[in-house]
Order: sequence, then structure tokens, then C-alpha cells
Amino acid sequence: MKWFGKSDLRISVKVAISFIILVLLQGIVSFIALSTIIGTTQSHSFESQMKRTVSGIEGYLDETVKGLKVNAELIAGQKKVIDYTDFGLRNLLRRELSVFTSSLPVDSISIYSKPDQLFTSEGIILAMNADLRNNVEKAFQDQSFSFLHTQGDNIWLTLLSPIKREETVIGVIGLNILIDSGFLEKVEHITDSLVMFLLNDIAVDTGTIDKAILDRLIDQASRLPSNFESTWIPGFFIDTADMSILGTTDGLILCLLNTEEIHLLISRSRTISLISTFIILTVALGTAFVFYRVTFLRPFQAIIEGVHRISEGNLKYHFNVTSKDEFKELAEAFHTMSENLQRREKEISQLSRYNTLILQNVRSGIISIDLQDIVVTINPAAREILGLSDSHLIGKQLDEIPFPRDIQLVIEESEKQKEHLTGREITTGKGGKEKVLSVSTSPLLSEDDQPMGTIIIFADITTVKKLEEKLLISSRLAALGEMAAGVAHQIRNPLGVMKVSAEMLRDDFPSPKQPENYNKITTMIVNEIDTLNHVVGNFLDFAHPRELELNYQSIPEILELSKGSLPLYQFPDVSIETSVAKGLPERMMDKSMMVQVISNLLLNAMEASKQGDTVYLRCLPFEEGIIIEIKDSGTGFDEETRKQIFNPFFTTKPNGTGLGLSIVHRIIEQHHGIIEAESIPGKGSLFRIFL
Repeated sequence: MKWFGKSDLRISVKVAISFIILVLLQGIVSFIALSTIIGTTQSHSFESQMKRTVSGIEGYLDETVKGLKVNAELIAGQKKVIDYTDFGLRNLLRRELSVFTSSLPVDSISIYSKPDQLFTSEGIILAMNADLRNNVEKAFQDQSFSFLHTQGDNIWLTLLSPIKREETVIGVIGLNILIDSGFLEKVEHITDSLVMFLLNDIAVDTGTIDKAILDRLIDQASRLPSNFESTWIPGFFIDTADMSILGTTDGLILCLLNTEEIHLLISRSRTISLISTFIILTVALGTAFVFYRVTFLRPFQAIIEGVHRISEGNLKYHFNVTSKDEFKELAEAFHTMSENLQRREKEISQLSRYNTLILQNVRSGIISIDLQDIVVTINPAAREILGLSDSHLIGKQLDEIPFPRDIQLVIEESEKQKEHLTGREITTGKGGKEKVLSVSTSPLLSEDDQPMGTIIIFADITTVKKLEEKLLISSRLAALGEMAAGVAHQIRNPLGVMKVSAEMLRDDFPSPKQPENYNKITTMIVNEIDTLNHVVGNFLDFAHPRELELNYQSIPEILELSKGSLPLYQFPDVSIETSVAKGLPERMMDKSMMVQVISNLLLNAMEASKQGDTVYLRCLPFEEGIIIEIKDSGTGFDEETRKQIFNPFFTTKPNGTGLGLSIVHRIIEQHHGIIEAESIPGKGSLFRIFL
């Protein structure tokens, strides 16, 4: 038994195996797709939450620095502080500072009379090191700023502001906040995340993380590049806040989201999905097997038995097929074949007299040559297909006839290999006048089967190839549409329950502690569910399109409405040039659907365009209809992409659903129209609609 190439398996077995493989593949693909959706959705959720967390941390730190600056400038401007500093009254100044330390959220206040001399301090006294001395010296130059520095195993946030008398700096005041677990607890309470400060090999956290895990996080964070974006490390989703808010670019402010619990939930969901898929596949395979035996295997075996009887000469054998499907039709065809076999023998002799007439009228091109490659016959269809204007071709050598080069190569290959070719497809012509020809060669034999020459047959299958391409797209749209509808219906019901629950939490169960944050979060949940409902709606629109509401519509009005629905403010440097032929009659069409088609194609063209480009929108008469063209000078796409561009879920955009052009194709088909795409990579694209 061979599984590849030629196989000795019976057709019935192949059909059964193919069906089983198809069901299994469908189940596997469904499971993979569901798992991917769950993982991607959670990843996006973490990224969105991390952005809000980082923004909240940076906002809190910015407000802290601003508050320190305001308080420092306020204290530095107090008359008593200025006088006590100027006259060297240390005890009085310290008593004044004690009033401020008791009312302000600072751990200490320091007054410096010189860049390297601490005059007095209230609260924790900071040692004068090189970093602090340099920054105090900068503050004596009439500058107010904040910075982070280390004292022993502690990290301090200090804001320095000059104390001036009549524009002369007489000292510097420093407000100091210890970055400890208490400070971080406030940040974590606001952002609902874990926060850690790293500066000069000193790490500060709230102590909620296990020591072993903390050491591992510090080690992994130290290996990350300084400009890294949010990333995953084992057990956590990690990002950094902007340190420049605190006046330094050294160190890291790490924002951590614990992912262990959600990963456990995802694992459980995938396990449930796998079990459900297995159960469904088992039931499907069992049902399919019974259906296969009843509807295929039994009538197929009856047909095989009948064929054997006919081959043995029993032309009156009656097929025992009771079904009313294709097998019944096949059995009746065999009955008809048996009745006609003898009659055909008599008719063959009569048909020979019509060979010449058929040769002249057949739509396929036929050329016969003898063993010396001299043309014996050539019918009118061959002249027309190959564009041969010379009427005196019979009797000439084959290489004297101006065949297209590709056809000459096929004939030479057939003669060289001494084999006759069947259905070799070649393309001739250029500049939009290409033809696809099916070329076959056949031996010309005498009555005693002696070779007399070769028959060359051409068939113009250009239209057939185009129809096959359109049929393939339509088949994919139908199959994937049904799948999309099923998935969308399954998603919509849970979304409805989630939305109602979120609205009840927001409206009927307000939070007594943080009503603003509570309302903001629940409203955000409702909005995100509405967004998902919109995406599900697109899937359902694709799977079950609504019926057309046809009315006579003005073409210029349709084009203007399409442009008016675009977010033109997003493309300030891209213009749209419209050209509409005069006197175009109104046409029967669905107004809203046709606006959707034109606006979708215009939006794609503008997104593909560069600054300063122009998108051209044209409408011209064409025979008894019209042509609408949308042309851009953007990035374009290659031939392989063009063949797939109308396939559902195929997209070249990072955030696209791949349904836009599929829906456009479906709407044009509903209007009994045709849409074509042309593109050259790097030079733009052209979409042409025939209505």
C-alpha cells in the first residue's frame, strides 16, 4: 500500500479516509484558532493594562515632584526663613522647619548655606556626598530641580530650590522624600500593580514579593536593555516608567503585573476546549461513518457490480440502485450507454463524412503536420486564435509559420521527447491582451496504426480561467462565511451577558471607596464589549448579507457620500481627485452598500499612499453600464497577493480582520457586477468596478 503517488486503495476507502482527515483537520484548526484568540486577547489586555499602569505611575510621580517644587518655593519665600538663613539663626530656623515637616509629606527638610555646608536640617539628616554636593552647587546658581540619589541602602528623592534675598541667593532649601515601601504602597494602591525602584544596585519594593522571586526579577531586569518596551518574563508582565520625571535617567522604575493566575485560567480553558473538540469530533466521525455507508458505499458497490456485468457482455443488466442521487443518474447513464453501444457503431461511418465540416466550424484551433513538419491542414479557428493573417499556410514548413514562441516550444518539446502533450497551458500577448491557451498534441495515425504526422489543437480558455478564479473566491467566501457566522453567534451571547453584568455593576452596585475609578473601569468594560459586538457584527454581515434595497441612485451623489464618510482628518497630506463623466444615467443599486464599497476602497488607497500623493476616483460609461476606478500611487502588491486579496481573513495590515475586501467583492457580486485589481509593487494599485 502506497500513501503517496500511485495507491492501490479503493476509491471508497479513499473517500472515507479523506472525510476522516477533513473532520480531524477541521477540529484541530478550530482548537488552534480558539487557543490563539484566547492568548492574543489576553496579551492585548495585559498590554492595555500596563499602559494605564505606567501612565498612572508617571502621573503620580509628576504630581509628587510638582508638589515638592511648590512647597519648596513656598518655604524659600517665607520672610522668617530668609531672615534666619541670612543672619545665621540656626535654632530659630530649625524650629520654623519643624512646623513644615509636620504638615508636609516629606521625610526631612535641609537648609544649605554653602554648596558644601549643611546649615540646619529637620527630620532625617542626609550625609553630604559628591552627588548631593554637586546638585546643591547647581541650586546656588539659581536653579530649582529634583533628582534621585542614594544614601547607604536608601533611595532619596530630593528637590532643591534657592533661597533669595533681593535676587541674591543666600542659601538652598532641600525637601527630601525617602523612596521606601510606604512610598511605593501609595503608588501601588493607585495603579493596582507591583512597583519596584532600582538605582545604583539598590532595590526598593513593598515586600509583597517573595525574596527568591524578587532576586530573580532583579537579575532578569538588570539584563534587559535600558530602552526596552513592555515584555514578558516568567510569571510577570514588565515595563518601565519614565525616570526623567524625577530628574535622572539612571536606574529603573519597574511596573509588574502578575500573570501566573491568568495563565492558569488560559490553560484550563484550552484543556476544556480540547476535551470538547475531541467529543465533537468523535460524534461527527460516528455520524459520518453511518452516513457514508448508507449514501455512498452501498450504491457505489452496486455500480461496480453493474460495470463488471456490462464488461462481460451483459448489456441488459439492470443496476440495483434505489437512491435518487448522482448514483441513480450514473446507473441510468450506464443503461443509456448500453442501449447506444451498438447504435454508435453504425453512426461512426456516417460521422466520417462530416470531419471536414466540423474542422471548419469547430471553435478550437486545429493544425495537422506530416512527418516532415509540413502543414497539411489548418482551420479558421487556429488562424483567429493565433492571429495568423496569411491564408497560404498549407504546404509550408512548420518553422516558417509565425507561431508565438511559447507554442513553438511546446511543439519542439513534444517532438524531442517523442511524447504527445495534453492540456499544456500557455499565455500569449501583452499589455492587457493576454490569452490563455490550452495546447495539446496528438498522433495522426493511418488505418493500420502507422504514424502519419501530428495534430496540434489550441483552445482559448482565457474566459474559463477567469471564471475558475471567480468561482474559487466565491466558494471560499461561502465556506468561510458559514464558519464565521457560527463563531460570531457563539461569541455574541456571552458578550451580551457580560455587558448587562458590567452595566449592573456600574449602575446598581457603586463602590463606596473609589467611585470614580470604579465607574471608569466598569464604563471601560461596557465600551470594550460594544467594540467586540461591532467586530462580531462585521462577521455576521459577511456570513449572512442582507438583501439589496434597490432604487435608482445618482452616481455622483454615491461618490460624494463615500468621500464624506471618510476620516479625512487622518490623512491631511493625501488628496482625492474625482472625475465623473457627464450625463451618466441613474442606476439601480443599494445606496448604503455601494457607499460602503467605494469608501472602503478609498480608505485602503489613502492608507497605502504617501505624503503628498493623490488618490484618483473616476467614473466612466462602459457599453451598457459604468466603470468606477480607484487608483493610488502607494506601496502596491505582488501577483500572489492579488490572487488572494478578496479571500476572507486575508490581510496585509497588522490590525486588519481581512473581511473588508471580501465584503466589497460580495456586494459587487450581489449587484451582478465585477471587481478587478491591478497592482505593481512600489507603484500603486488600481481597483476597477464594472456595473
